[in-house]
Amino acid sequence: MNDSQKGDLHKAVKHPRMRPWLAVAAELPATLTAHHFWGDSPLAGVGLTVAAGVLTAATWWGGEGTKPARRIHATLSTAVGTSYLVIGTVTDPLDPALLSTLVIGGAVAAGSWNVRQALRINPEQAKDQQGSTETGALVKAIGNAKVALRGTPRVEPNKVTAPLKLSAGEVTTDDLGNRIKYIAGELGVSPTSIRIQPDPDHADQATLVIVPKDELKKVTPWPGPHHLGGSITQPIPIGIYEDGEQAVLWFPYDADAKRNATHFLAAGMNGSGKSAGISVAMTEALTRHDTIVWAIDPSKGQQTFAPFLPYLDWVEMTTAGGEAMIDALSQVITARADALGRHGHKNWTPQAFEQLGMPYMIVWIEEAAKFFRNGTEMEGLVMEARSAGISVIISLQRPSASSMPTDVREQLGGALVFGVKGSTTADMALPDDVRDAGARPEAWENRKPGYAYLVGPGIDEDRYATPLRTYLIDDDAIAGTLALAPRPTADPITAAAAGEAYEQRTTYSADTLLTSTDTHQRETIVMTKDDARQAEEELLARQIDRDINAIVGDDPDDDGTLPDVDADKEIQAVPDGQVWTFGQAPAADNLEKTTEDATAELLTMLDEYRGQDLEFIGPKDFQPYGKGGRIGRSRSWISNMLGDLADAGIHLAETEQPGVYRLLYPEMANL
Repeated sequence: MNDSQKGDLHKAVKHPRMRPWLAVAAELPATLTAHHFWGDSPLAGVGLTVAAGVLTAATWWGGEGTKPARRIHATLSTAVGTSYLVIGTVTDPLDPALLSTLVIGGAVAAGSWNVRQALRINPEQAKDQQGSTETGALVKAIGNAKVALRGTPRVEPNKVTAPLKLSAGEVTTDDLGNRIKYIAGELGVSPTSIRIQPDPDHADQATLVIVPKDELKKVTPWPGPHHLGGSITQPIPIGIYEDGEQAVLWFPYDADAKRNATHFLAAGMNGSGKSAGISVAMTEALTRHDTIVWAIDPSKGQQTFAPFLPYLDWVEMTTAGGEAMIDALSQVITARADALGRHGHKNWTPQAFEQLGMPYMIVWIEEAAKFFRNGTEMEGLVMEARSAGISVIISLQRPSASSMPTDVREQLGGALVFGVKGSTTADMALPDDVRDAGARPEAWENRKPGYAYLVGPGIDEDRYATPLRTYLIDDDAIAGTLALAPRPTADPITAAAAGEAYEQRTTYSADTLLTSTDTHQRETIVMTKDDARQAEEELLARQIDRDINAIVGDDPDDDGTLPDVDADKEIQAVPDGQVWTFGQAPAADNLEKTTEDATAELLTMLDEYRGQDLEFIGPKDFQPYGKGGRIGRSRSWISNMLGDLADAGIHLAETEQPGVYRLLYPEMANL
């Protein structure tokens, strides 16, 4: 026999499943030997019988602590084996009946042990071993010097929950959150799969949650409207959390739920699924019987709004149109809040809708950074709109100080944050405690469209750092659903306060989406410089009219006209002996100045402001705009000139607030 065959035979004999068969085979020579020496001795037979009973009892006693089936199996096998030895010793071991019993019974006994060994799985032991492995890995990952496990981790399918004990005065949950990327590296999982949940009642306790497998890879189609024809006070589902639970948000105030109305920041880089995710929420909102939506997108226009156009109460797809809507909202907020207050409502409620017919309003502003860069003021809008039954969604790629005033960002109580570029942007978009708990939208960037974190009133705070994925919705689903939904309209108070801009808005029908009822044909998305200048002048004229009306006061006849003067009435003739002289500006002043003259006038005004010791200036300091102003140019021209002067760094310097510049005081060089 060669060495390899000997080695194989040695391995086969040593295999655990050979042991029962070797024990059965050893019965025959043991029985022959015992029969040869003690076959004729009655005393030896008695001794072997007692020994067999003792060994069987010892097997039962030694099996304590094991499973009952295993204990019984071992005891019976010992009893049968020792009984055969006793019988074979006092009789003839070579008797055919006795040999047949050994062969058949021994094969059954040995085979039963092989079956047990093959099927031997101890779930409790496996769980203990897995838990032990997880515990060891976690202890190594979190470091047991300042953080320790205060219990056995709970191991579930694709989820490990570990209760942690923090060393008082040495480490906080914020410190632990800063170690997430290191913990992820040591455990071999993604940083977005780890979350830290602080204990609100015990600062020295926290919970570490690990979800190693990304369950959001599979896209979930939108299941359809959640409350078709219901109220906006009911939840708005937008997607699925990683554990399969539905992600929902709310817009209005609710006294029973102790939930405030809120505005939302929607942040995410190009391709992160931001607009598609908001579309899910807007589709749900538009299926409610007490809600209208005003929308602005000066960049993508119909790419975002196409299926919504017939169902939006007011939609603008140009910068000028968006500024007109934002300007009108300042009057709408005041009018709605006043009406609600006069009828005893401190906040909008469904009862207010029933009493006044005033629907809840959602203002959806896409690419909002473009307005902030142009100096459009929204601070008053977000500060005052909530109590008037208006929620604002401000959507932009990066909520930095240069793209969005911090005063506006502070008023946005909710956040829907998709993949962003870098941790700095993530810090701007999400609250600090959510970041500390493990929210990492920068890990997705635009590689995982639809992945997001949701923060807002009414949402379980433990969910803030839990990733979700918004439902997949297409234009056909949006249009088909909204065609069946109620279509409330703006109430008379809102419509009247919105004024001329609202009356002249472009409207759309479901059959001819591109057909406008606006005589000005404002559906054209690309505006010329002349169109933009005209829109800006119209906006300025409306603002001036409002200022004049506010100074004049209430309409004495309550006929909607301020002031109550007949503009067409002839001026009475001047009595004899009286001569009236009216000052008139030179005709040349009504002409648009050349670029050189306008620039010189702007620099002259800067010198005047230096004489007044002003520190900061902006386009508003050069009003009125247009032909009637000193500079004779539009606001946009002045804004561009101020930007150019700030780039030069001689007369102006940029500040962190868009549209505001620091006035410099250049000195003439000594010659």
